[in-house]
Amino acid sequence: MPTALIVEDEPEANKLLGMLLKLRGYRSTAALNGGDALRHLKDHAPDIVFLDLMLPDVNGYEICRMLKSSRTACLIPLVIVTARLAPENRIESFRAGADDFVSKPYTPDQIFQALQHAEDFRGRAGCEVIEDSAPLTESDDDETLRKLAQLHNLILGRTPLGDESVERVNRAIEGVRDAISRWTAAHPGCDASSLRYELTPEQLVVAFQGRLDWLDGPAGASGDAMDAALHGFDEVAVDRDRPCLTLIKKWA
Repeated sequence: MPTALIVEDEPEANKLLGMLLKLRGYRSTAALNGGDALRHLKDHAPDIVFLDLMLPDVNGYEICRMLKSSRTACLIPLVIVTARLAPENRIESFRAGADDFVSKPYTPDQIFQALQHAEDFRGRAGCEVIEDSAPLTESDDDETLRKLAQLHNLILGRTPLGDESVERVNRAIEGVRDAISRWTAAHPGCDASSLRYELTPEQLVVAFQGRLDWLDGPAGASGDAMDAALHGFDEVAVDRDRPCLTLIKKWA
């Protein structure tokens, strides 16, 4: 039976979520504060974590960052469940590494969808070759942020790269993506770009597909992005015919 850790300081809310998860075959453990959650996670690895942002003893973002910075825990799907509805809360949750975001009050279908997303991710994360894609539209697009958070977690959890190398790779991806987002925002109506990646036991290949006009933009934005790419990856290739920017990081 799959297990879930519910980090929610309101006992009734914790119990309600546990009942919904039981309908999908999950056994849940309740943690009413961040300390309880961390003590449980020290000895147990649940199949999914549901985390409230507003806890009595610690900020939920801190719990998320701690989990997602650990090689042993970063691939556990983590869903933020919160009454904080401001767009910046959603953005910050994904930047902290969360795999999904559900706002309160929620419907059962929203929880079940988050479970399905988590199960899909666990299935992909266990494959020898992992492939996925993400749209590169607005800088705060939910699907883009969610997919990038999962890619960052996979780089930490599924590669032998050291912490500094992982950080450089992630900075490079974010730098290119940010440069593309800035250019797209300044040129509405242009074709959207996308990011595709393939993670194998030997290497990571990240391809930014779509218009490369951003490379010809202001030297600061494009130059910084390319510098980060060259610093984080072993190979950087620009193909203006396709068009595509491909980044390759090898470790085997």
